[in-house]
Amino acid sequence: MFSRRRKPREGDELRAKFIANREKVRTWTSRWDCPEVEWPAFDEVPHPWVIRPQEHGQWLDRHAPFLDEYRWFLEARPVANGVDELSAQWEFGPGHEFQRLTIRFRSVLDPEYLAEKLALGIHAADLKGWQDDDVHGMYDWLLDGTRHCANSGAVRGKHRTGFLLNEMSCFSVSRVEVITETRTTVTDTALDGTPLNADGRA
Repeated sequence: MFSRRRKPREGDELRAKFIANREKVRTWTSRWDCPEVEWPAFDEVPHPWVIRPQEHGQWLDRHAPFLDEYRWFLEARPVANGVDELSAQWEFGPGHEFQRLTIRFRSVLDPEYLAEKLALGIHAADLKGWQDDDVHGMYDWLLDGTRHCANSGAVRGKHRTGFLLNEMSCFSVSRVEVITETRTTVTDTALDGTPLNADGRA
């Protein structure tokens, strides 16, 4: 869970990275237009840490800069018919680098709705190299996948957008309900293994 102790200045830089990551996760739910759910109050200390509120400042100074890995698990409360579950997990690794964003959606089988909501969720994350226009390609890919799921009952696929590798799975849990999950990671290669250049192109 911990890496080696570093010099004070380096610790300050790492603490700043942690704070930036925390702010990105904290504000993500408000950037994502998803009024069908309500998100709980944000826990500033990531998993697996459990810290009393009065100790947050000390923990941030002493421990946060030196974490090798941590994650925030966010679970929403559905407030609209048709949505039974929505959760997300943000994971970070050594050097406070982003590792993975996983979104899990259990809802009615509505391909257009699912494609729109999941594309907007990834869009709101504003990850490395993401461009505003990328949301359209993401929507089209997700729509194709969820439509295929509607016909076959299950589907898996991969899609790359710049430096982001997106994986999607969708499977039916009843005639009218599906669980759809997207997993977004950072990659430096195309789907065929070709290295990407500085612009995220093969």
